[in-house]
Amino acid sequence: MSKVIVIIGAGQGIGKAVATQFGKQGFSIALIARKSEKLEILKQQLIAEGIDAHAFTGDAGDPESMREAFNQIWEIWEHIDTIHYNVAKIKNVNIAIETADGLTRDFKINVASVMTALHLVLPDMEKKEKGTILLTGGGFALEPNPDYGSLAIGKAGIRNLAASLHQALKSKNIFVGTVTVCGLVSPNAEKHTPANIATQFWKLYTERNEFEIQF
Repeated sequence: MSKVIVIIGAGQGIGKAVATQFGKQGFSIALIARKSEKLEILKQQLIAEGIDAHAFTGDAGDPESMREAFNQIWEIWEHIDTIHYNVAKIKNVNIAIETADGLTRDFKINVASVMTALHLVLPDMEKKEKGTILLTGGGFALEPNPDYGSLAIGKAGIRNLAASLHQALKSKNIFVGTVTVCGLVSPNAEKHTPANIATQFWKLYTERNEFEIQF
């Protein structure tokens, strides 16, 4: 049976590229996103490429919604090998006029909800003594942009969380890593194309060494 990667926050950018990268390596792909119509389009695109892809509607910020999506995944596969958390609340609000409530809501999506997904799969990964958690990071973690203050704080949180979980879980042979994407992602970019970024995630997955690739 093929390995399974669950991509949370699956879309036409990095999510699709990671699905393609892992799918071409024989993985089955479980896609989770909020909008079922777009999710179905993405699933069909992957299937057309010969990839075993399935779609599950779910909201990363809603624990019950995530639990239901994972329950549906487990109806198809007994084990999940890899989780890719690719969710971010992108908001163009200067940090000087941000509110405490706004930061708190965004932090839940950008960082804290990683833990919802982690705790859903951790018991099985601990039992098998194997698993991988991949997180999409960003260059704002290293060089914050005040016009995207909440997102910058979120990416700093993702980087810190990846480093902490990497240390906390490596003795159980569960690898946690992040690609810190230091540029604007675009299919037309010279460097930061979704496909190039997906290659970095595959490198994290296969090498299982340092917690971070800055790309």
